[in-house]
Amino acid sequence: MKRILIYSLAICSFYFSFGQSKEDVLTNIKDQMEIIDGYIEFETFYLDPEEFLDKMADHGAELEGYYEHERLKKIKRKVSTRSASIMTDFYFWNDQLIYVNYKQRPYLNTTNESGQKVLDYSRSFTKYESKHYFNNGDEIDKETIGSPLSDVSPETDFVEYANKMKALLDNKFYNKDTYEALQGKWLFVQNTDDYIIFEGTIRFNFYNGKFANRLKTKIDEGVLVCFFPMDDRMYRYKIENLDANVLTLVDLFSNEEFMYAKVEQ
Repeated sequence: MKRILIYSLAICSFYFSFGQSKEDVLTNIKDQMEIIDGYIEFETFYLDPEEFLDKMADHGAELEGYYEHERLKKIKRKVSTRSASIMTDFYFWNDQLIYVNYKQRPYLNTTNESGQKVLDYSRSFTKYESKHYFNNGDEIDKETIGSPLSDVSPETDFVEYANKMKALLDNKFYNKDTYEALQGKWLFVQNTDDYIIFEGTIRFNFYNGKFANRLKTKIDEGVLVCFFPMDDRMYRYKIENLDANVLTLVDLFSNEEFMYAKVEQ
């Protein structure tokens, strides 16, 4: 009996924390969403597919972050698979995920010049939609419409993914001046056959004039962190100097200094 009482109290505390019922929390979330959708002066930041995908989508991908008063309010993501566009909107309030709208939109058929039935990647319809409401990192309600596609599994772990995308966008947004200065091609001064290219938050390394690898980057208090998308290798460089002509990095592991000269914007 005691265990049942404890369990019941835990459930009640979940829904009635701070004196709020589940209905009150949902009403607050919907009010917050309405406020977010009412903003008209968003500052929009983009992530290229290489910046947020570990492998490329069949027909492209897009991700946009919408900032108001220096804080992320919404993420819009579109990933185009072989058979459908997967569209997801994430809403944030006080840096916490509050709502996700997820849609599977298969492409419509069309007839080409040869009379064959083919997919029209510019036209689609919503076959499956799910709406998820979150409070303090927990999903408190869910609504679904339609049936998911047989070849596309609906996403479920929205909180972890949303926080990961938020971290990528925040890194680019709050370090926008540094990333803007980094963009372009830099020749290694000690050996001009070696060079690096920054595109967005991606660093491309070239040795002896040939492509070697690509690394994702983030900037942490003046330190450029470079890492491979699919493993744990990570390199940390203090940005000793960065201007229109010269980039100087110091490897924080070996203390070795690397100097680069800007040759292309």
